Amino acid sequence: MELSARTDKAGLIGMTGSAIWFLSLILEYALGLQPPAGEGPLYVANQLLAFLGLAGVAYGWLGILWGKGVRGRFGKVAVWMFTLGYTLIILAGIIALFTHSDNNPIFILLPLGGLLIDLGALLTGILVVTAKQWSGWPRFMPLIYALILWLVIEIPFILDIYPDGPGFVPETVQAIGLFFVGLAVFRTSD
Repeated sequence: MELSARTDKAGLIGMTGSAIWFLSLILEYALGLQPPAGEGPLYVANQLLAFLGLAGVAYGWLGILWGKGVRGRFGKVAVWMFTLGYTLIILAGIIALFTHSDNNPIFILLPLGGLLIDLGALLTGILVVTAKQWSGWPRFMPLIYALILWLVIEIPFILDIYPDGPGFVPETVQAIGLFFVGLAVFRTSD
């Protein structure tokens, strides 16, 4: 019972986090608050809103572990890779608010965090499908999200299609995918 409640909570927080992050994206693009050029209290407030949303997403992803979507040590490592990746992104973003510089060595956290998210999402997605602990569409949602992440964000970024970042539409697709992962986590505790 306690595990089910914890999984429910993680799913709800994951969905809420993705919605908050999506709201921050709308504000970011509508008001021209894209980093690193953004400044002022509105920029800082929007960044903090984004960090709050991403923290919710990271916590929600832990629901895959608590909902027994993966098995074994490797499954735990994959889920924690994703969560640690978002934690590093948030930490680097908070530091950026104080340093106002892209030349700080601490910004190695951004690509490291991104790599952990990319690998953690893909491994978790594969492991949830192969563990066969979840049934129906929730079983496939972490893998679908990982494919969205790679096909819509990472591969185009690697191919230099997004020289200034992915932009509103790809990030919106990513936020929707994250929402459905949160919903999948929530549904598995029924």
